[in-house]
Amino acid sequence: MNERERAKERESESERERARAQRPTTMDHAAENRQKWNDLAEALLKIKRKPTGTDDRSISDILEELQARSPKLRVIHDQRLIHSLISHLVSGLVDPSNPESSQVARLVTSILTHQGNVSLSSETSDRVIVWLSDTLRFNLHKPENEIPIQEILCAMSVVLRDAPDHTDEIYISLGGTRGSLIQTLEAGSPWSFQASAMQCLHHLTYVTPEIVTEARQHCDEIFPAEVVSSIQRIVIHVLKQQQPNSDSCTHRLYMHLIASALSVLYNLVVCAPNDVLGNIIVSACRPFVFYGLPGFTHDELVQHTSGPEVDIPQSSGVESDASSRSYTNRNRRKRLRRKRAQPSRSPSDSASSLYTPTTAIEGVGLGFKSPPPAAALDSVSLKPQWAKESRQLPAEEEEKDTVTPGAMKNTLPALSVKTPAEVRNSGSETDFSDYEGGGEKESTLTARVRQCSLQAINSVIDKIGKQHKFSYWPPLMCQNPSLMTSVLKDPSPSVRMASLQVINTFLLDSSQVLTLAVDDEGRGSYATLGHQLGTSIRELHRCLSLALLSEKFPGALVRTLKTIELLVENVNYSKLKPGMLTKVVTHVKYFMRYKEAVVRANAFSVMVSVLMIKPQVPELQDILLRFKTPAPATLVSPPEVTPPSLLEEELPGEEEELVDDENEEAESKLEKKMAMMNWLSEEEGEKASEDKDQGKSMVSWLIQRCMDSLLTPDHEAVRGIYIQVQLQSLKVLSALVSEHLNIIHQSLPLIQHVISVCSKALREPAEAKPERWIVEYSNKLEVNDVIDPTLMSPDPGVVVEHAYTLLGSLLGAVKIELEKGTSSCVSVDQVQQLWLWTLQGPLHGLLQMASSLAVDHNNFSDPISIIKQDSGPDMLKQETQNWRNKEEIEVLENQDHHKQLVATATVLSHFSPTIFESLGEKWITQVVTTVKWLVTNPDPDLRLAGVRIMAIIVGFPGVVGNPLGVGLLRATVVTTSDILAQKESNVNRDRLLASWALANVSSVLELYSESWQRIEHNASSDLLPPSLLARLLEVGVRACKDKDKIKPHGVRCVGNVTSFLHANQASDPAIAPLVTKAIETLIVCSSTGNNMKTRWNACHALGNILTSGRLSITDVPWRSQVLTTLGNLVENFKNYKVRIQACSALCGLNSREEFGQEYHGIWRVLLHGLDNAQNIIDYQEIRHRDELINQICQGICQLAAHLTLEDAGALCELLQVHQDMATPLLKKAHSSLPPERTGYALKAHSRVEELLLYDALTEPQEQALVILQSLTASDFNAEIC
Repeated sequence: MNERERAKERESESERERARAQRPTTMDHAAENRQKWNDLAEALLKIKRKPTGTDDRSISDILEELQARSPKLRVIHDQRLIHSLISHLVSGLVDPSNPESSQVARLVTSILTHQGNVSLSSETSDRVIVWLSDTLRFNLHKPENEIPIQEILCAMSVVLRDAPDHTDEIYISLGGTRGSLIQTLEAGSPWSFQASAMQCLHHLTYVTPEIVTEARQHCDEIFPAEVVSSIQRIVIHVLKQQQPNSDSCTHRLYMHLIASALSVLYNLVVCAPNDVLGNIIVSACRPFVFYGLPGFTHDELVQHTSGPEVDIPQSSGVESDASSRSYTNRNRRKRLRRKRAQPSRSPSDSASSLYTPTTAIEGVGLGFKSPPPAAALDSVSLKPQWAKESRQLPAEEEEKDTVTPGAMKNTLPALSVKTPAEVRNSGSETDFSDYEGGGEKESTLTARVRQCSLQAINSVIDKIGKQHKFSYWPPLMCQNPSLMTSVLKDPSPSVRMASLQVINTFLLDSSQVLTLAVDDEGRGSYATLGHQLGTSIRELHRCLSLALLSEKFPGALVRTLKTIELLVENVNYSKLKPGMLTKVVTHVKYFMRYKEAVVRANAFSVMVSVLMIKPQVPELQDILLRFKTPAPATLVSPPEVTPPSLLEEELPGEEEELVDDENEEAESKLEKKMAMMNWLSEEEGEKASEDKDQGKSMVSWLIQRCMDSLLTPDHEAVRGIYIQVQLQSLKVLSALVSEHLNIIHQSLPLIQHVISVCSKALREPAEAKPERWIVEYSNKLEVNDVIDPTLMSPDPGVVVEHAYTLLGSLLGAVKIELEKGTSSCVSVDQVQQLWLWTLQGPLHGLLQMASSLAVDHNNFSDPISIIKQDSGPDMLKQETQNWRNKEEIEVLENQDHHKQLVATATVLSHFSPTIFESLGEKWITQVVTTVKWLVTNPDPDLRLAGVRIMAIIVGFPGVVGNPLGVGLLRATVVTTSDILAQKESNVNRDRLLASWALANVSSVLELYSESWQRIEHNASSDLLPPSLLARLLEVGVRACKDKDKIKPHGVRCVGNVTSFLHANQASDPAIAPLVTKAIETLIVCSSTGNNMKTRWNACHALGNILTSGRLSITDVPWRSQVLTTLGNLVENFKNYKVRIQACSALCGLNSREEFGQEYHGIWRVLLHGLDNAQNIIDYQEIRHRDELINQICQGICQLAAHLTLEDAGALCELLQVHQDMATPLLKKAHSSLPPERTGYALKAHSRVEELLLYDALTEPQEQALVILQSLTASDFNAEIC
């Protein structure tokens, strides 16, 4: 053994000596080559611009030797020499018309491709491009110059590839109407020239996203309009021309040409969306969506003739595959029992036996490695492919199909040599030298063509906007073949995903259009848009369900589920025939148990959209209440659903490990607790048996899936649960309780159990071995699995936050349900018990924290310690232990707990007055204490949460009468005023919430004033000090000048505070100027602006001020201006609701003296307003016309009740003019007004009769009183009798 080792050592030593001996020779050769290249470059630089007739042999020889040595050089360190050489060559040394121009082009190509670190300056690259363009234009029409032309185009492609931006002169020189590249693409040019020129156009039109963004910000044009028009014209011409035969152009070269052309169109749409013709681009790209697919002839599609029928079954499924295995449980004994009861899988299940290995299209072998999915779905079972077969996807398919427009920038590399630079810049596996390659690469090119066409179509639909994008719906979604044909039959996952992305672009924000869809059976002479939409939507549901069944690629599965989610969110199912939702739920439910968590999360998200459908349809309730899982009517025996106890499931054919006794015991405990917590309602007929899932309704099955995601007994199993799955599970439960409480109200204890466990969970430290979990879990995944590492965190903090959101949804739902009265599915006692459980359980930590920190705010820095001390019921300890960790809480954790605390506080905003009063004095005091602690908290988020709660409960009698209510009111006023005063440091959302809360608080100041006087027993003391009243007016006036959404609340606040002021308060020197300013602001808000809500609230506020009785209206200087403004609105304003409110405010004064000199003018505007109330300009105001007439008639009666003899004489002529118009309207109003609104008519009639009894009436007075007597007594006595 020793001799052998010594012999090996001698051999290795001799090899090292030989290597050392050869190394200097190699290094000397490389240095010699580099030095020789530098000498030749220096020699060429010394040659000046040669005169005419000079011998070109020396230049040609130098260029040839430089070009020969360039590929042998590793790196040329002298970048300045390279730039000088290239600039010298194109600056007059070699004329574009000389034969040496092709040598220059070859040298430029060689330098830029083999020297990867070389980047020309913008000035040098523009000079090279201009020289190459002139050279190309000179040699273009010479038949003997085919090889130089190809070399010139390759050099231009390399230069354009590395140049980020160009001047307008470059764009026009290459892509203008007479540009060199446009001339190369004209009819009659060889196909190789067209392919190279198209690649140059692709590089020319590619612009980095930064440049596009900057151009949009400054409203600049990236390309001249002439360039966009000419390039668009020639590219569409190339796409629509006849496909060449194999003698003149190879199929591989043609696919390179088409792929580059489609990418050019994509670049044009992205960079110049206003200059392109979208409909022409879509019609040119549509045939290439199906290029290379079996059953479609490209020439027929280009000629716009109908292609062959697509062989897609019309039913969503057939008999289920009886040999398919059901899902297995982690319990091995149950799995073995099912194995004995089920037959083994037959080899006939494999779909690959239905197809031949390759398929020929027009003599071109595509060489599909596997059959196109869903091409023959006759034997597809209801179960998806991932549950029947192995999920492994060929690695080559995923790699070669991952193509982006950026990668397409280098689809066509340089001539005959694949260089390192091309490999660095291009994701393509093919080049010009590989046109005659194998079938796999050809199929990759056909897939790239289809993907590029879909990307161009998607860009057009995306840029055109949601108002016009549905003009492309009929040709892409209703004609055969459609985009769903590509989704179902294309063998490339990336192309299928691109087709789904186009459909997603259609569906995004499309509810206004899709609501027109109908399912009528009318046989008219033409198909309406609604009928076309209805038919295509139904077909879209069917095809997407088929796509889910046949898809195996996780990325395409996610995109398909996203498409279904958008479809469900935007379709109005109430106008369509039932059946589509059943199909969606039938197929999506399987993917809620998919092994890939990202797919599982999207399946839950689809269920959320289904549950949130509005308006609700009977089909959805039928699905939720149906026993077993829903299945289409065409299925004879749907497969049974056996959801496992754990989330991470075993796929058919895989071996599983035996669970240990500890996990089995934990699982059994969880099942017992679920049984104790009313896992299923008695009406659902739950049976404790091995096949109990067969008796479950769909809603119970959904709840169980959410429980599996949220309450996993085995802590180690959390590593396979992504946070997104848990969040979507909570959203499913939120959708169930908020929209379908009447169905699941008997299972509410289970949801309470989920909330209890999640609310007690504390975030695990970041160092709790997440790296080990990621490594272990990633080792189990297949090569082609879609993994998002950001989703693999075991941190449940965000889950806890959303658990409180679920609690808020539950409490909000029962609040709405309780308002239904006798038809409610919950009683007051049940809701009261639910709130008591909430206060004693999930909110107990917050209430305890507020009680202990109400006095000393300095301890707020560690509020979580109090929550940690609240251990909760013993029943939750074991499950809570899965979430919590006893290590010290760090800063990051405190931030997460802070978010949880905000979510916890928001729950208190779902109180109803009835339930709040029924809690008792103890709980009311504790809630008021908590809200005050939140309102006065230094943290802005908690402060806003408290303000939101106070805005809702401020008018509750329990809060108003509580001893702490006044203090809470003052604290809320101070906090909201601070938020509104700091406009620059608070976002619009915060100011909107503060203004809304301040308006609500100011509306109940009178109630708190009475409570304050009862508590203090001192009528002279004020509820709010003058400084705080002044601050309220100041911030209210500022809010009136804020955003449109904040203005109405500011107007309400100003009106409420001003009407609350007493005369002595309004005369205070600090408040009086603010009162005048507030009135002026209300006048401006009521008379100007397009925000009708603001103007209505301003009229209402002015009416409150006039009728409050606290201010002396006869003495205020602004009375005339207010009455004049309101009168103008009543007379002729376009919005009838504003006119109604202005009339109500105008006629609410209590005496004739308060009207003053404006009394006669108010009569005039009321009669004119009554006259023109019939002249409706906006048809939408017709619904408010009768109410406006009734309000004006009531106002006339109110004015007549304050009439004097002097007024009657002055109004005689006005009444005579409008008597004929007003008499029928007043008569109609008297008959339609409710009894509580007829009091003013009685007073007016009595006042007029009283004045008629006076002696010595003048003729005008008597005539006016007679008219008013007839107006106020029209059929009134008959009504009283």
